[in-house]
Amino acid sequence: MVRQILIPAAGRGARLDRPDTVKPLVDVGGVPLLERLLRQCQDAGIERAVVVVGYEARTIIRAMTFHPALELELVFVEHPRWEEGQASSLLAGVAALEDSPFLIAMADHYYDDGLWRQIGAANRPVAGVAALVEARRSQVFDWANAVKVRLLGEQVSEIGRALRSADGVDAGLFLCGPELIDELRRSYADDSAAELTDALQRLARAGRLRAVIARDGSYDDIDTPASLIHAEMRVRRERRERKLADARRQRHPIEASYEFRTGKPTRTEIIVGRGLVARAETLALIPDESASSPHFVFTDQTVYRLYGESFVGGLRRAGYDVHAIVIADGEESKTLANYVHLVERVLGRGIDERSIMISIGGGAVCNVCGLIASTLYRGIGLIHLPTTLMAQCDAAISHKQGVNGARGKNLVGSYYAPSRIVVDIDVLQTLDDWLIYDGLAEVLKHALGQDRGYAELLMAYDGDPRDPDFLEMVVRRNIELKCRLMADDPKEHRQGMVLQYGHTVGHPVEYQSGYELYHGQAVAIGMMVAARVARILGACDDELVELHRRLITKYRLPLAIPKGISPDDILDTMAYNKRYLMEGHRLALLCELGRLWQVDGDYAIPVPETVIRQAIEQSYEVAR
Repeated sequence: MVRQILIPAAGRGARLDRPDTVKPLVDVGGVPLLERLLRQCQDAGIERAVVVVGYEARTIIRAMTFHPALELELVFVEHPRWEEGQASSLLAGVAALEDSPFLIAMADHYYDDGLWRQIGAANRPVAGVAALVEARRSQVFDWANAVKVRLLGEQVSEIGRALRSADGVDAGLFLCGPELIDELRRSYADDSAAELTDALQRLARAGRLRAVIARDGSYDDIDTPASLIHAEMRVRRERRERKLADARRQRHPIEASYEFRTGKPTRTEIIVGRGLVARAETLALIPDESASSPHFVFTDQTVYRLYGESFVGGLRRAGYDVHAIVIADGEESKTLANYVHLVERVLGRGIDERSIMISIGGGAVCNVCGLIASTLYRGIGLIHLPTTLMAQCDAAISHKQGVNGARGKNLVGSYYAPSRIVVDIDVLQTLDDWLIYDGLAEVLKHALGQDRGYAELLMAYDGDPRDPDFLEMVVRRNIELKCRLMADDPKEHRQGMVLQYGHTVGHPVEYQSGYELYHGQAVAIGMMVAARVARILGACDDELVELHRRLITKYRLPLAIPKGISPDDILDTMAYNKRYLMEGHRLALLCELGRLWQVDGDYAIPVPETVIRQAIEQSYEVAR
């Protein structure tokens, strides 16, 4: 049985591009890659591991030395010429090996346990090497950049990254003897930048490289941001499958006796114009079949004073039976207690199945009214007249209704589409300046995450954000972009995840501020944190983070988390986000301007808590 292993961990891993984290210490499934590799060595009976380090050598040595989970003998070899190539690094570790067969494993690979058993039980050819080969193309994440092999029976006849036709790829796990060391020396003598592949090619041509076809598991080569997320997804999926397997052993399937299907597509009509609210009497807002039913107009104290009273009066003059319900301004009205109170008020007045609930106000009014409409009589008519830029660009243009819970934002709600949304640009002129900027946060979200041209237009605009023509342009553009998403992905599992951009952290920040931060302000902070998360993971570059900073600053929105809110407070509250699974956090992230990052078709990117914490901690000061 092989008792020793040689692990090259000297390179920088520039393609992964993780600022502040050296590649062997990057987490997958909450465990650093090198730590997991060494644990697997230990479990496979390896007694001695020689680890060659170079870039950030002392950081790696400190992290692994005296680690409580590692009992095998660890020998670190610091290689001063680590930038030369992999052959150079491997040769640097040879002197620390004992005179017996050894394994080689890549520090940036993630192996299933079964592959260790396979390579450990393999027969090494006389004077040669046994190499683990993955022949299942579907199991290889990045075939184009993998080191490929051609097979002749059990032998590897050729190995190299540039092979045009191949039977599999080198999985980075090898059973070796002194013959490999000889070929490494010859390869290095020819070229100091030689790789392990060069030495293996020499053995292949001599018929001394045997393939061990991977059958008892799969592996991941963690070489790029996308491959890291692919591996994280796999780890979480495997944990889920293990739990499911346990559950299946204890349950007995029951076949359905009958089934039925419900639901049909709902059409929502959106009208955008000017002077609409002032024309309530002639607006033809309420459908003819509801003419004799009682209706309710929900508004807040501020909007009622401005035009709510005249709006209700106009509907009454048109002959409709209309009741006004005035609620408190802002998020304090979005509570379960208030929802129950308002439902009882409406029922006390009396409704029928053709009654319409009409909201005229900002996002909070839309949300409360929408939830009431969706639950009374299991769903009655709903019409929105949004009066803030935030509501006109986002909250009202939605089928999501809800109120806040004791632990976070929008925890209780429903998917329920309004039949009509009436957007009056003129009412925005009554808003304070800061409310215009607050609403522009949702505009920036769509621009950054969905439409590069829109973002460039907003960056170049040098006029007054209160200009009615500018406001109508952004409202119409936002509605168009959002309608496109809702038609294609109404439950926000794919491209619709852009609607969550900045919200996964923004909602907790808003909640933890006691709602002193308004929604758009919190989302702006959340977008900065999300940009930093993407940068830490290597999904985007510094330029995209800087673009976030410039665009958010241009429209007078905050960049920094208030000092009174701790990272722990934010992370605790994030557990109540609907995208959170017990497996861990998932975020909408960008890979470039106007484009969501997706891996394997999944737009909800799994992110280790350590990365989110790091991005949060970077966000207590204004971005550089």
